[in-house]
Amino acid sequence: MPDMLRHFGLSLVTGALAFLCLSDSAWAQQDTLASAQERGYLRCGVNPGQLGMSMANASGEWVGMSADLCRAIAAATLGDPSATEFIPVTAGNRFTALRSGQIDVILRNTTWTFTRDTAESVQFVGPFFVDEEMVLVSEESGITDLAMLNDRTVCVIAGGPSEVIMSDLATASTAIINILPVGSAEQYRQAYLEGRCIGIADGQAALRALQISLPDPDEHRLVGGRLAYSPLSIGTRQGDDHWTDIVRWTFYVLATAEDLNLTAAEVRTTDTQAWTSQLARLNSSGASLGLEPGWAIRAIQASGNLAEIYDRSFGPESNLPIERGPSALWRQGGMILPPPL
Repeated sequence: MPDMLRHFGLSLVTGALAFLCLSDSAWAQQDTLASAQERGYLRCGVNPGQLGMSMANASGEWVGMSADLCRAIAAATLGDPSATEFIPVTAGNRFTALRSGQIDVILRNTTWTFTRDTAESVQFVGPFFVDEEMVLVSEESGITDLAMLNDRTVCVIAGGPSEVIMSDLATASTAIINILPVGSAEQYRQAYLEGRCIGIADGQAALRALQISLPDPDEHRLVGGRLAYSPLSIGTRQGDDHWTDIVRWTFYVLATAEDLNLTAAEVRTTDTQAWTSQLARLNSSGASLGLEPGWAIRAIQASGNLAEIYDRSFGPESNLPIERGPSALWRQGGMILPPPL
């Protein structure tokens, strides 16, 4: 009898621990949404200042593709696109800031890689922008293609994809490319201007933004088209599945709105009953995400569909025109494929 009671007691303890673990998991998954709703605003980790992605303009307003996506998520979850705090994070501290709860979501230019997905406790949502790896060089250098980087020094962000890409390029071409890892975009800008590296390897968006900021932009060019692609993706905390679902489907609502040619202006004036049945059902059924009905409308109203967001930052009339290419929807030959709603 004592043994039976002992086993029964052990089973109760084991069951209680399992219940507590399950409860902790459930609370963890709801924590980000609940915390944002309690504090009244969303904390988005963004680039400190990259034209096209995220930067504060002369009026102190954050603009760029990342900033617009942050507002769309805030509108969907909190009902107010202005309920946002933009927290600048660097390549070195972004994952720590996410894990520690300093930010709710990473929206700076962050490439989705195997190592980051499996070792940094990050879940990736996207991509929202498919960047093209290139190398910025000066016209004076005379470099017109990647083969001419042999026995030259190229700056990269330490630990980033460009460091691996340039190492692989050197191996594949049996060239000697000296790689100078630095801690940030500002550091590789300084090293480049000081002549410590002949070029800078990074995504096209970052390099074009850097080129515009140089004293003589026309005296520099990008080489290495189609060297590699970098899927820039939104990041959430690993294990925070409920919040990840919210962020993922908010993004895909914006992509689906583009696919349906549904703009922010049309959402404001169109009777939602006239929408496609799929999007209308999604808009009215926010309960499964813990959101109020109308969350999809609010997301589109906040920033427009994905094409509108892209065009404001990188379209022909923007300050940093970049052909959309792989960042377009699949119907236009791009890599963005919204799952069926």
